[in-house]
Amino acid sequence: MKWVLMALFLVILQFQSHLQVFNLEMEESDYHRVHDALQLATDDAVEMVTQDSVSNGQPVFDQTKADNAFRSTLANNLDLDPGTWQPKPNTMLKTAPQVLDEEFFDWSNANFPYHYVNTTYGIDVTMNEPSIVLVVQFTMPSYAANVKPFTMNIPVVASYHGH
Repeated sequence: MKWVLMALFLVILQFQSHLQVFNLEMEESDYHRVHDALQLATDDAVEMVTQDSVSNGQPVFDQTKADNAFRSTLANNLDLDPGTWQPKPNTMLKTAPQVLDEEFFDWSNANFPYHYVNTTYGIDVTMNEPSIVLVVQFTMPSYAANVKPFTMNIPVVASYHGH
């Protein structure tokens, strides 16, 4: 009888271990998907500069177009409603992301190279060309019943390279 109980205990332990590994793998996969979508959206945003500023060699962001490009690309890549950023049904995220910080550094407000420090979000970077700094908060889902979803702030800095 003790061998049956021990075997049953080992099966349950192995099953629980597999569930935990599955949860960690899915969380890591979700994080990479969010990070990649955030980087793509920011890369789209930095391309939104005014044409007259490019022609004089000192690019300045069209901040409204840049913000709209960022929001549209992120919504498209993460299956969010484009207007509200609420996650669509049966998608990875369960709550809408929130932009915590959005800053534009271009020739209208900075000289390059420009050293930027934001201790709140742990950003310390030297920008050599016009750049956008964004910090977006995501609530990452959990796939295990005993693990709660967690919130994380992801900073990203993207620079205009004159493409």
